Parts: sequence; structure tokens; C-alpha cells
Amino acid sequence: MKRTLTIAGAMLAAAATHAHAQSVTLYGVADAGIEFLNHVPGTGAAAGQSNNLYRMTSGNIAGSRWGLRGTEDLGGGLKGVFVLEGGMVLDSGMAGQGGRLFGRKAYVGLDSSSFGQLTLGRHHNLMFDLIITFDPMYFAPKYSAYSHDTWLAGRVDNAAKYTGKFGGLTVGALYSFGVDATVPNGSEVPGNSRVGRDMSAGFRYQAGRFRLGGVYDQLNGNSAAKAGLTERRYVAAVAGDFGPVTAYLGYRRLVSQLLASMTRTDLYWAGANWNFTPAFALTGAVYKTNDRTSGKDPVSFVLSGDYRFSKRTDVYLTGSYTRNVGGSALSANGYDGSVVPGANQVGVVVGMRHSF
Repeated sequence: MKRTLTIAGAMLAAAATHAHAQSVTLYGVADAGIEFLNHVPGTGAAAGQSNNLYRMTSGNIAGSRWGLRGTEDLGGGLKGVFVLEGGMVLDSGMAGQGGRLFGRKAYVGLDSSSFGQLTLGRHHNLMFDLIITFDPMYFAPKYSAYSHDTWLAGRVDNAAKYTGKFGGLTVGALYSFGVDATVPNGSEVPGNSRVGRDMSAGFRYQAGRFRLGGVYDQLNGNSAAKAGLTERRYVAAVAGDFGPVTAYLGYRRLVSQLLASMTRTDLYWAGANWNFTPAFALTGAVYKTNDRTSGKDPVSFVLSGDYRFSKRTDVYLTGSYTRNVGGSALSANGYDGSVVPGANQVGVVVGMRHSF
């Protein structure tokens, strides 16, 4: 349950000439499950062999997290806003995102009812903001378009982000002075503003039952030697609502001077979500990566069922089958080394999610 603390009147009057209502909300998601994978590389005496893996995992259809979200009404349609959000790994109790306290989001800014929102800090990129609703699996940490390209839901440090909503049109722009502050001398380098720079712009438009979106993202290398090299993504997607069924179609082109392999790829996806009842939904999707520089063209098929006990608690069962064509090594969880190169993989996870 969301708990909102309201501070008004005399408390704010002591800090400002005019008192304004302020609210701070504690929120979060706890998601954990049990996963099965086959054709996983062995270790030790079993090195080089293919094995089955049974394990507990956190953040399967939604990243486990907790956060604080606040707003203050400044009058005239203007609000002060902030978000501090940290990831967590439920099966071990560790912090996510490399141990950062607020590794998912950390920003402050202003929100105008007329002109949009401007925030400064650590953000999700615009592909996450504007394209996530066009993926049948909503960029789930496993078994989604995210498995094929994690930058679709990437996060950037040192960023200024603008988002404006005008009727059915949402537009966004982002500029990062250095996407990863954990890299020594990898961002905000004096005399070289291109190191670790990220620039992107995009839109989403709703017209009746149909919506479409597009994003361009350009990332520079995170060292002085690679500052002039770029990684560019072009993303476009459409979706349509037809009663209880929503259909999705998406495309992402990658042209990279930073990767050692798969430097030019096309990612295609299609799928549908069917709400059988208010409590039960079934999602099916297919994702295919076409590597223009080799024959490594993995394709994954996903089927997921979700049952909601309430607005905050649900259980899910998700399964996938990945075909690793041409010696590719895509697992159900991405290019994480959890599948023998060239082997096809079955992945199944059953779990529970609670939102508060």
C-alpha cells in the first residue's frame, strides 16, 4: 500500500514565505520466482558440458525496487518533483545496480502543467520511457526485448531530461554529460565533452485505439580514446487495442562502433496481450535479432500468464524457447553466458509479485 505523508501549513511556513502542500510517497515492487533453464554451461569438472539449472531469481517480470517520490505545489501550475529509487535482489537481500543506494533513479526537477517536466540526475533512457508500452512483455528483466538488447531499458547518470505531454502527443529529449559515473575518468572529462555522452530524442502518439512511438539514441565511448566512436539506435513501434486484446509490433536498428561483435543488427518483435478476465491475462511474443555482420540470428518465443489476486499481488508463469541460429549465444536472460553457444534453450519461471 502506498503511504503518503502530507506536510502543510505551519511546517512549510517556517521554511518559505508562502506555504505549499507537499507530499512524499513510499512505493516499491517485490518480485521473486523459481527458474528452470537447460543447456547451461557447466563449471569445474563439468566445464564444457551442458546442464540443467534450477534457481531462485529476483525481478523476473518487474525489477524489485523501493523508492521515494515527492511533489510540492509551487502554484501557477508549477510543481517541484523528486524521485529516489533503488533496486534490490530479493533472493540475497543485496542492493541492485552494482550496489548503488538509488541505482534505478535519482533526480530532482520542475513540472509545469503547460510546458512539461525538466529533471536532473540519474534517469532511465527515453527508449524505456517512450517504447516500453510497445513491448508485449514490457521490457521485463527476463524473456523480453530487453534480453536481446539491455540498452532498451538503460540508465544514464549526469543527465538532463525533458518530457512534455500535449494532448495525445508525448515528446522527450535527454542529454547526459557522462552515462556511467562508476568508470574512472569515463565521464565529464575536462576538455572532452564527448566522453560518455548520450543524446536522444523521441515521441509517443495516441490516436484512438492506436498508438505509435519512435526514439533516436546516440551513445559515445566512455574513454578519451573512444570518445569519437558512437553507438546509435533507431527504434520505432506501433500498438493497437481491440477490445480485450492489444497487438504490438516493434523494430530497433543498431549501428555500433563500440561493440566487438554484432555491430550492425536489426531487432524485430511482435506479440499480443489478451485480458481474458479482469484478473487473468495471457501474453505471447516473438523476438528476432538479425546480425548483419554474421549468421548469428537468435530468435526467442515467449508465452506468459498472469493472475491477479488484487491490484497489488499477482502470480505469473512465463516460458520461453530460444533458437540460437548460427552459433549465437542468447539465453532466456540475455547474453549473460547462461547457454552453450549454438544450443537452443528452454526457460521457465514461476513467481509472485507484490507492489506497494
